[in-house]
Amino acid sequence: MLIGLIYTVVLTNSNFLTKYQADQMPAYNLFLEYLSEESALTKKNIAWFIGNDTQYIGSFSESEWHVQQIKTGFLPIIKFTTKFQDDLGNVFSISDKRDDPFLVFYPSGQSSGGKITFDEVGNNYVLKIDKYSSVQILAQKL
Repeated sequence: MLIGLIYTVVLTNSNFLTKYQADQMPAYNLFLEYLSEESALTKKNIAWFIGNDTQYIGSFSESEWHVQQIKTGFLPIIKFTTKFQDDLGNVFSISDKRDDPFLVFYPSGQSSGGKITFDEVGNNYVLKIDKYSSVQILAQKL
C-alpha cells in the first residue's frame, strides 16, 4: 500500500510538471496563475523575463530585479514562433534582444498585462492577460 501511495504522489507531481513543458495554452495558463499567486504570497513584485534566447523569473527588491531560482523544467518551453506583446505594445519573441520584463505581477493581484500568441493544432491562439491578472483565451482558425 505504501508503494502504491508513493507511486501516486510521484506520478501526480510529474504530470503536473509536464504541463509546463510544452508550448501550449494550458502550460502558459498554469504558469501565469503560479506567478500571480507567488507575487501575492511573497508580497513581492514578480516578473517574467523573456528574450535573449532565455527566460527567467525575477523579484523586485532594493530598487532592482533579482533572478529567482526555480526548479528545472518549471518554465514553459517556448518555440521561436511564439510571439509576446508587453503592456507597451512591443511585440517580440524569445530570440529578440530584450532586458525589460514581459509581465509583472503585483502583490495586489494586478499585473502589467500582455498577450501571448502561438500555434496549437492548426489554430492561432492568443492568451490575453489583463491588468487584473485574468487570462482570456482567444482562438483564430488558420
